[in-house]
Amino acid sequence: MQFSHQQLVTSAGALKPHLKASKWWVAVSGGLDSMSLLHALVKLQEDHVCPPLGVIHINHSLQLQADHWQHDVEKKCQQYGVGYISHKVTLSPLEQQQFGLEAAARNARYESFKQHLKVGEVLLLGQHADDQSETLFLRLLRGAGVNGLRAMPQQRQLGLGCLVRPLLHVRQTDLYAYAQAHNLTWNEDPSNQSHDFDRNYLRHQVMPWLRNRWPALDQQVAKVTSLMTDTQVLLDEVAAIDFKLIHRETELGGCISCADMQTLSQPRRYNVLRYWLHLQNVPMPDYAVMQTIDKDFILSAADRQPYMQLGGWCLRRHRGDLLLMLGADQSEKTAVNWSGSIDPKALSAGLISLPEGVLRIVEGAEWGLFLAQGDFLERRFRVGGERCKPLGRNHSQSLKKLLQEARVPAWERDKLPLFYVNGRLAMVADLWVNFGFEAAIGAPAWGWKTATKNKAFDCSD
Repeated sequence: MQFSHQQLVTSAGALKPHLKASKWWVAVSGGLDSMSLLHALVKLQEDHVCPPLGVIHINHSLQLQADHWQHDVEKKCQQYGVGYISHKVTLSPLEQQQFGLEAAARNARYESFKQHLKVGEVLLLGQHADDQSETLFLRLLRGAGVNGLRAMPQQRQLGLGCLVRPLLHVRQTDLYAYAQAHNLTWNEDPSNQSHDFDRNYLRHQVMPWLRNRWPALDQQVAKVTSLMTDTQVLLDEVAAIDFKLIHRETELGGCISCADMQTLSQPRRYNVLRYWLHLQNVPMPDYAVMQTIDKDFILSAADRQPYMQLGGWCLRRHRGDLLLMLGADQSEKTAVNWSGSIDPKALSAGLISLPEGVLRIVEGAEWGLFLAQGDFLERRFRVGGERCKPLGRNHSQSLKKLLQEARVPAWERDKLPLFYVNGRLAMVADLWVNFGFEAAIGAPAWGWKTATKNKAFDCSD
């Protein structure tokens, strides 16, 4: 099908609903696809009232010609009278190791796009029907589920703006014919010929044979991605119903009940897990990881304390609830003890700075630790066997039992600071003062304030 700029504002091109956007940005690498899209958008502005147009170029610095391509894009924008910006991105070595060069470059590129877009702005990408077919096959070969087999959506939210792919209905051969007809020039990335990359191997070695045998392959792929999109909408609707029933807020944040999850079939458990992770923008685990979560977190014995890192998040279980917590696991950090004598300067200041927090005099506190000049103060951590008699209790109890009773998560217990005065346990973090170490009414009462912002244990001013 011959391509023209008018197709961009048809239902297939999907730009008509965005004609009143505050701005269109087009991502231009300098290759055939993006240079053709840029030209078509410039032509469209001659025939339609369109938003202001700007160009974003991402320089990955992966090829010797990268700066030359950047210069060519800038020169073409000047010729068209289109605003232009360029960003140089740095790829994450960890992402390259985990996911490969292509994925790391893509993540850096999209992160740059997301940071740039403002409310009401639209980013246009030059990905076409051939790219869509390749994406579907790659995801199929990697064992993707329904959501993955949707391939690339024609539009979605990106940061504060919207991403649109107006060429998903156009074959690359038609873009080539368009570029030839308008005497366009473009740059060829030599890495596109390397069969070391899965997409290139598929593009050059597999897809031509499939299209020769099934000429309507790309149209059929479009049908499949549309069906998968409808199916995913249905799955999300079911997941939203299940999630509402099993999700609850606790002092540790949002969680889902493992007992309630066990009443669901395995497919519905996996479905609601994916829904929950997606809501928090957690990297979606593959099927094998979902099986591990199901076995080790939801269906395992109640006394188990499983842990799993998911990107910048971690998954834990506490008192029968599945918790998703932001931040890398800190449990492997070695706790450092501290000791020192109480001197007049500390008493006068009413403040003792320690690693991870401060001891301070708390005005108007109902309870607190008493400290006197010359007291030998130590900050230790649990080793097991500690006992404490909190104020108001008739007898001492093991610290383990007290922490369980206070619902302190298991992974936090060994990180709670224990304060010893003259060799005896005097105070447990900001939770209890041991009997005999409490400040008398009217006397300065010392309390602990952690420097971390743990929702469960942070002491408010």
